[in-house]
Amino acid sequence: MFLAHRPGMPARAVETEDDARNAVWLDLLNPTSHELALAEKLCGQPIPSLEDLSAIESSSRISVRNGAAFLSSPLLRKSGSDFQTMPVGFILTEKRLFTIRFQFYLAFESVAQLVAGCVTSAMPPPHAAPERPSTPPPPTEIPPQHDTQLHPSEILVALIEAIVDRLADILESMGNLLDTLSHDIFRARTQQPPIRNVAVWQRNLLQRVGEAGNLCSRMRDTLLGMERIALFLGESRKTASTIPVTGFALCTPRTAPPTPLATAAPGEEGKTTAAYALSGILRARITSVSRDLSSLDAYVSQSQDKVEFLLDATLGFINIEQNGVMKVLTVVSFIGVAPTLIAGIYGMNFKDMPELSWSFGYWYSLGLMAATIVLPLLWFWKKGWLGGIK
Repeated sequence: MFLAHRPGMPARAVETEDDARNAVWLDLLNPTSHELALAEKLCGQPIPSLEDLSAIESSSRISVRNGAAFLSSPLLRKSGSDFQTMPVGFILTEKRLFTIRFQFYLAFESVAQLVAGCVTSAMPPPHAAPERPSTPPPPTEIPPQHDTQLHPSEILVALIEAIVDRLADILESMGNLLDTLSHDIFRARTQQPPIRNVAVWQRNLLQRVGEAGNLCSRMRDTLLGMERIALFLGESRKTASTIPVTGFALCTPRTAPPTPLATAAPGEEGKTTAAYALSGILRARITSVSRDLSSLDAYVSQSQDKVEFLLDATLGFINIEQNGVMKVLTVVSFIGVAPTLIAGIYGMNFKDMPELSWSFGYWYSLGLMAATIVLPLLWFWKKGWLGGIK
């Protein structure tokens, strides 16, 4: 899918170059080979593939080629009760923003609605009609809505803000998941589960702890990638002479009201800067995003510590269960030793045995074996191995 986004207009599928005219944002979702070729023609540079976006080295995730910034990062998304990670790519040029993704992300759709809902602020003032007009006033020419001046960097910053908001929501879900897991591990079980279900219960706990750890790891990779992008954009600078005049504030509700643009540094007036360099307002918003990412990263670190604690607690409970089983096996093996010894002694084929001709010898041996069974059981019960006196 290849979509073109214009300010004030709904998204439109791109099949030819004319379909992308005046589009500030071109979005590639699971592109076909034809769509990739068309995007490369519109961009003037090769579009990175899924393998290129999956590279982990910093030079592959953030690079500048021919004046365009190529940015990529793994992105975590929640699909029902499952979490998936796929890379996303951004290509920021002077006139357009290209995004490459291979999964549906709610943040992209939210920003697309912002762009489609943009209304131009360059409306001409209405003509004041005289009391008795001799000739009708000339018709007011309303520019098309896609003429709103919107720089691609504004859309990129808005996308990053929406992604960070979505990641924060996922972290809240992860916190609830860990709280539920902690409650299930440490809750007092009033009814002991059957022995055959203990292993299933323990396996289920270990599986849930492993899934939580995997989620923390994926979230850490996503936050690291987004932090790199935010740091790269936050360190960029742009002189006042090259700052685009924006038609509206494309931002999330948490962003502060726009402030006056910073003036150019002395001696830098009129200099040409790169397309990825941001204006003062956008750099301030990226700085705010960087602070949010730092706080989310601290939250993930705390969650990872909690996952390790829950893993140790689960393994501890499993060891306790295993110790209980070993106690039972020890008792069973111990109480079988003495009766076996007595039976072995009286089963020997010696000619002269004191109890051999005794009429009560059989009952004596049975009573002796029963005593060697009951007495150890009472002793273990008092020790608490069989659930008796602690």
